[in-house]
Amino acid sequence: MSAGFAHARTDIRRFFLILIQLGLLLFAFKAYHIESPVFLTMSAIAFAGFAVHYWLPPTIKEPFFVALSAATAFLVLEPIVAGLVFGTGIVIYGITRLPVSWGIRCGLVIVVAVTVIALRSVPELGVPSAYWPTLGALFMFRLAIYLYELKHAKKPFRFLEFATYFFMLPNFYFLFFPVVDFQTMRKGFLRRDMNDLAQQGIMWMMRGTLQLLIYRVIILLRGSATPEAVTTLPLLIKNMALTYLLYLKVSGTFHIIVGLLHLFGYDLPETHRKWAIASSLTDFWRRINIYWKDFMVKMVYLPVYFRFRKGGELRAQLVGTVLVFVLTWVLHAWQFWWLSGKWLLTVPDTLFWGILGALVVINVFKEVRAARRKTAVALPVRIVQTVGTMSLIMFLWSMWSSPTLSAWFELLTYGSLSSE
Repeated sequence: MSAGFAHARTDIRRFFLILIQLGLLLFAFKAYHIESPVFLTMSAIAFAGFAVHYWLPPTIKEPFFVALSAATAFLVLEPIVAGLVFGTGIVIYGITRLPVSWGIRCGLVIVVAVTVIALRSVPELGVPSAYWPTLGALFMFRLAIYLYELKHAKKPFRFLEFATYFFMLPNFYFLFFPVVDFQTMRKGFLRRDMNDLAQQGIMWMMRGTLQLLIYRVIILLRGSATPEAVTTLPLLIKNMALTYLLYLKVSGTFHIIVGLLHLFGYDLPETHRKWAIASSLTDFWRRINIYWKDFMVKMVYLPVYFRFRKGGELRAQLVGTVLVFVLTWVLHAWQFWWLSGKWLLTVPDTLFWGILGALVVINVFKEVRAARRKTAVALPVRIVQTVGTMSLIMFLWSMWSSPTLSAWFELLTYGSLSSE
């Protein structure tokens, strides 16, 4: 806590400078209609909360963040939905604190999860429809990380640690949320000067806002995405490129989320890092949705790697990579079910993850061999690799974004006819 006190020194000049920037951000949110009016309300609450949080002693900052998050939940959600979500969370926390083995606690949590899943298909209960996606947004992935950390912890986690991790203020509006790591969040609290953290958070929120505005322009440029609208090869290429760039919606949103958390002292890393200039498929995997990559590495890749390492480094890496992509495909369908009530198990989705996973496995094999030879890559070669990688990603992305495989083939047919 001594480090926290050292990094929580207030500075009246920087405080007002940060407030001015937050005011300009709020004005931009309203002027350009970023997201919905509920988002504007949530942002106003968060920025006002920061103004109070800034002057609180370090020991009070996290309890205040939890209280502010709870108040926000009851304002942006129906009160009954917020109450049910918090009630479910308290039940889960109570189970994790039972004086029994980790295996029994984990089993009981799974029982609760299965029960909740089963109840979703019983509309007679009268549970508000917003409860299910909100609950999923908070617990569907982070609960696995929490249980993993609980297994390896020397002592039980306090309720404050549980609450700050699961009841994060922006998560009550943004249901599609980055998979924040528990230890990264805990270790990052007030790890640096809070003024620097807040300033970095503002810069990331500005970046996210700019990306959301560019996303709107792309929507206009893309126009109709039907195969009938693609009548020439240049239009096909344009359609593929702009369809891929629609991902700015995700990266922009994630920058705003993590930027908001920075305001409250959580020194979290970037969620995306120049994902449009990847030079290989493995490089692309490392740059796009970094939190998901880290989640898969921690929960899947490393356990599998260490289990198979005796059979050889390359074998362990390849098996781990294959399982990562299989589970990524399954868990994306799982996420889609929580957020929409439907399973995302379409042919384009299955092919996308299957082909991408197979290509990454081949890429891993080649990179391991290249590392052994220690061959350097010249700049012209890297440029060609980057162009080739992004062209391949855009091609696969157009398939993933198509409702059916036949619709994608139709799209490609219209483009190819024009080149004859």
